[in-house]
Amino acid sequence: MEGWNMKFAVGLWAYGKTGDRFLLGGYKDDVALADRLKRVTANGNIRAVELNYPGDVNASNAAEVGKLIHGAGLAVAMVGADLTGDRIWQFGSLTSKSAEIRQKALERCVATADVARSLKCDRINLWLGQDGFDYCFQSRYPEAWARLVEAVSRLASEVADVKVCIEYKPKEPRTHSLVNSAAKALLLCRETGKSNVGVTIDVGHSFNAGENTAEAACLLGEKLFHLHLNDNYRTWDDDLAVGSVHTLEFIELLYWLRNIGYDGYYSLDVFPYREEPERVVEESIEFLKAAADLVEKVGMDTIAEKIERNDTLAVQSLIRKAMFGGLH
Repeated sequence: MEGWNMKFAVGLWAYGKTGDRFLLGGYKDDVALADRLKRVTANGNIRAVELNYPGDVNASNAAEVGKLIHGAGLAVAMVGADLTGDRIWQFGSLTSKSAEIRQKALERCVATADVARSLKCDRINLWLGQDGFDYCFQSRYPEAWARLVEAVSRLASEVADVKVCIEYKPKEPRTHSLVNSAAKALLLCRETGKSNVGVTIDVGHSFNAGENTAEAACLLGEKLFHLHLNDNYRTWDDDLAVGSVHTLEFIELLYWLRNIGYDGYYSLDVFPYREEPERVVEESIEFLKAAADLVEKVGMDTIAEKIERNDTLAVQSLIRKAMFGGLH
């Protein structure tokens, strides 16, 4: 991977119980944080982990959690604010019609930033899973959007030294998410006017939204603050091993990430319900490394020249030969 700066991270939830709505208790036994970290460090490619507030880390355990993580030789790539997993948010968090609930959501985000700082992490993630609607005539769309812009602007001002990363997703748990695409996430960034507001692309969410993720990354440009990597069949957020479905799309994504100078973490957001998490994580990382090597082998300049000539089949031929033999 000469010329690449691929810093790998993983969400600690990958090593948990991995429950779904049909088996809430999970397909595996729960694993203590110290044991999860041992499993993470068994893969020498991983440099950082992601956690969620307040489930994984909070004010009462942040010092202990930080000691365990940093003692294992790892950094904290991101702390996510949980604005989804409590019934108080069922009709929205930062966009709730209730000013009291919006204030509680804002306070949770600020508390997440406080904990992130204590862990030497400079960014928080906002996945607004409950902010949206399920039915026609359920939401006053202009007011909901205005409340979101106001809330994110306030948050960005209160935690000006922390990057606020907006993770978009088209649906689930609501049938329609308010921030449902890269374009809408970018619009939110621009309407806040805050330099510390940017976007997390979850590649699986991007697939669900019908996007070409490479194009989405280019659209965001310097507002692409973070990456969550996984794969799916586009109809649901399956969180499968990276590259298990969309091989060519990931190769193109890596090409464009290098083009636009992305230097953040390549963070794995996988949910191995039945598979061993170590194997899913290892295979995902090895796929990304191999895909980066393939781009290097074909050549950044060669790909650029073929694109400029509108010769997509020449690029596909070179990639095929690099993958299956014939390119030397």
